[in-house]
Amino acid sequence: MIRTTLLLAAALALAAPAALAHDYKAGAIVINHPWTRATPPGAKVASGYFKLTNTGAAPDRLVAVTAAPAGRVEIHEMSNDNGVMRMRPLKDGIALAPGATVELKPESFHLMMLDLKQPLVKGERVKGTLTFEKAGPVEVEFLVEALGGPPPAAGATHMDHMKMH
Repeated sequence: MIRTTLLLAAALALAAPAALAHDYKAGAIVINHPWTRATPPGAKVASGYFKLTNTGAAPDRLVAVTAAPAGRVEIHEMSNDNGVMRMRPLKDGIALAPGATVELKPESFHLMMLDLKQPLVKGERVKGTLTFEKAGPVEVEFLVEALGGPPPAAGATHMDHMKMH
């Protein structure tokens, strides 16, 4: 009985990171761990993050994004211009050269989810769609992390279950 309980506990402990990780694939594009942060009541904006890797031989481009609780989503870039942080929308999206990895993260490339219809709550998942120029659309879920908390640990993206699209 004790041995069975220990084996069950060990299996659950090993499965926990897999439950947190969520990776997707659209053609040759791998999308690692889409996430966002919880928002306070009344907030109208949130950011979205993930890592994109082009495993193919041809270039592609992230051209559009939707998220269920947002009226619209824009792809943005932040840059440091002589000590001043600037944010601007990328009307042409994000280019993905063959073999390249681009990470959307705080103070870099990111999504702006605008006109939120409801607060984002820690632990929930937000449905969305990423659309690539060549690979086409892929449905994803953004895991909602703690408000003001650090980005998810890198290890959270290693255990994956690819959702083929």
